[in-house]
Amino acid sequence: MIHQPASSFYEAPAGEFILEAEEMMKLRETITGVYVQRIGTPLWVVSEDMERDVFMSATEAQAHGIVDHVGVE
Repeated sequence: MIHQPASSFYEAPAGEFILEAEEMMKLRETITGVYVQRIGTPLWVVSEDMERDVFMSATEAQAHGIVDHVGVE
């Protein structure tokens, strides 16, 4: 599954919430950049994929470029 970073830090004072939101945006940018570099998909595609939970099988993840190899028993 790929998705955007999330936090459950909602009961903090507003200043702390803003700092947490800024850190989450930095983390999202970093993760998105890694996906773009790793799988060669355009930034806008990765961003759209991260807007919602994307569940995929191991084979689908390999086809998407997220994993290199799928083990076989």
